[in-house]
Amino acid sequence: MAATHVVHLSEPPREAPATGPLAAPGIARLVGFGPLALFGALHWSALLAPKADGTLVAGVVAAVAAAMVLLALGRHGDRRASVAGAIATVLALLVVALLAAGVPLDLLRPRSWDDLAAGLVQGMGSLPAITVPYRGVDEWVRIALGASGIALTGLAAVVAFWPRSGARTPGFPLAGAVVLGALYAIPIIQHGPVKPFFGGAAFCVLLATFLWLERLRSDQVGVGAACVLAVTVIGAFVAPRLDAAEPWLDYQRLAEDLQPEKAATFRWDHSYGPMTWPRDGREVLRIKARRAHYWKTVSLDAFDGTRWVDSGQVRRASDTEFAPRQRDWFETIRVVDRGLRSRQFIGAGHMLAILPDGPAAVSLEAGTFQTIRGPLEPGSSYSARVYVARPTDRQVRDAGSDYPDFALESLDMRLPGARPGTPPLAVRFPAFGAGAEPSVLFGNAFREGGGAEVLRASPYRRMYDLARSLKADAATPGQYVQAVLERVQRGATYSESPPPSRVPLVDFLFTSRLGYCQQFSGAMALLLRMGGVPARVASGFSPGRFDRKRGEYVVRDDDAHSWVEAYVPGIGWQTLDPTPAASPARSQLSDTAATPAESGSDPFPRAGQPGDRQIGPGDPGAAAVDQGGTSPWLVGGLAAVALLLLGGAAVAVRRGRADAGGVAPELAELQRALRRSGRTPPPGTTLTTLEGTLGGAHGYVAALRAQRYGGAGRGPTPEERRGLRRDLAAGSGIRGWIRAWWALPPRLPGGLSTRRDERYIA
Repeated sequence: MAATHVVHLSEPPREAPATGPLAAPGIARLVGFGPLALFGALHWSALLAPKADGTLVAGVVAAVAAAMVLLALGRHGDRRASVAGAIATVLALLVVALLAAGVPLDLLRPRSWDDLAAGLVQGMGSLPAITVPYRGVDEWVRIALGASGIALTGLAAVVAFWPRSGARTPGFPLAGAVVLGALYAIPIIQHGPVKPFFGGAAFCVLLATFLWLERLRSDQVGVGAACVLAVTVIGAFVAPRLDAAEPWLDYQRLAEDLQPEKAATFRWDHSYGPMTWPRDGREVLRIKARRAHYWKTVSLDAFDGTRWVDSGQVRRASDTEFAPRQRDWFETIRVVDRGLRSRQFIGAGHMLAILPDGPAAVSLEAGTFQTIRGPLEPGSSYSARVYVARPTDRQVRDAGSDYPDFALESLDMRLPGARPGTPPLAVRFPAFGAGAEPSVLFGNAFREGGGAEVLRASPYRRMYDLARSLKADAATPGQYVQAVLERVQRGATYSESPPPSRVPLVDFLFTSRLGYCQQFSGAMALLLRMGGVPARVASGFSPGRFDRKRGEYVVRDDDAHSWVEAYVPGIGWQTLDPTPAASPARSQLSDTAATPAESGSDPFPRAGQPGDRQIGPGDPGAAAVDQGGTSPWLVGGLAAVALLLLGGAAVAVRRGRADAGGVAPELAELQRALRRSGRTPPPGTTLTTLEGTLGGAHGYVAALRAQRYGGAGRGPTPEERRGLRRDLAAGSGIRGWIRAWWALPPRLPGGLSTRRDERYIA
């Protein structure tokens, strides 16, 4: 008589202790991982203001999903496939970290990886110098902080759940706990805890749950919880007594040691000696603005008889008129200090305000601001509201010469060698078209007339005569400005080492004709004042190179520059630059790397030069300012990555259950299909019995019997698997078909073959 083979499709009952582990290996650890990661992530989000709770929570969700994928991969029979899946999960977590932190999707393309790396290096390099919670406007600092928190969360998941070959449990929980501890401790070190002992107690409980929950049997949970709570309460009483006057670890000194190297500093007053300021090509500023500007630091408003200097006098709250209808002359720029130490804020045109997101500021002079506390240093950032006049030639012609009273203060020059108490001290020139002689300062007031005689007796006689000659041929202030600019440039040669001179500007105009930006701008501003056009010198930086991918102007130390500002009635101060384009300020608006050819307009407003046009909407920086809001690319990217992780988890679970609780591998698929479809057979059911009851699936069962007991064949064919799927769906309609596909999904091409395990053969 033929023998009947009895195959148990479920684990037969055996003697076992009354209690067992709470969950399968790794599951209890996952239960403890989620709350602990969320606790640390919420503390990390406090490093930013406003908090980045949403960003960090998204990172926790991605880390938990990754942990689920890694758990499923750990149960896979093929080691190489498990490692490949784990590496793919790590890469997906990296993408999630970057997208959630705010990295533009375009920068994730291979061609933009260098820009992405440069931005991350910029943000990470600024971290030691920032104050937390970070309220600045450097988007790369915010990205670096957010991505670092998400990366720590993801790293903890990878370390704690990494599939290990031959190990009873996955991953390295202690190493994962260290990473999660850093996620919680770093923010506490940076800005201090709000409720230190309460927060520490909560962290203690969550950490104990993560590390030890999977080691407990169900009957040990109560005792374990009581022990953890007792230790936590004792620690809450003991910790304050151990809080010594001197810290065990002086992390503040450690942070100071991580400060960036010495930053570049500049002296903005004119000296006319050989050029000495830094020219290493070091990046000092990154600025977001709608268009290219000259980035002004100070206004050199006084000529002391030899050179242009910042008088430091507070004359009035505002020294310019505004054109409210010209809305595009008002804008907000965002400045990030990358390598500069300065008490002065860097802006453009006339600075109206330093917005509250930056260091505390005070306006000591109209249109410029200084810090109240320490200087700006690498890592500092702020937003400034500025007014930059960009009049057309017609607007300049129509402006006339009706200068406001405050502009007339920019028509003075101090006489060389003048000392307090020794008249005359200074000369004030009449406004263009006034038809009067220069006035002379005696004591505290100007006395009309007498200025021409004083000037002719001074070293500036030839310069004054030149101004009168140029003015005689000009019908309007604009024509005079044009004539002065051409005269300053005519026959002059750029040189970084001009010859020494007792009266530098006179020697530059009439003798040596050698100089750099200080000589060119200083001579032009003084000639403008002598002809009745209010003028001054501005010092700061030329526009720099425009980074199109990041929408920022990159300013380096060799962009330091001086230029001229002339006053236009009803409009305000207008930028003029007489220095030749071949200067070390390599990014003057005339030769800026923000290519005019691409923008369709010449971005240089040098008044009166032939062919010049104003910066228009086509300027490469016109779209540089981030308008805020959530990017649809970010949402779509996060959704795609989340679907990728979930899909990977589903595939890993489906393909990784070759060993299902002690069932032979060739029977695991059948058992799983029956259980998922709600047809779990009773204990003791044989393959022969199933072959008779499953109807259309008899071919599938017969193939299993031949594989298991006859050593023939490689298991069910695709057609036999489809027969089993049809039998599982029979009589249940659409819902039955969906459930059958879930119970027995199609195999992917090249799927893993089922291996026999001799331990399970009866």
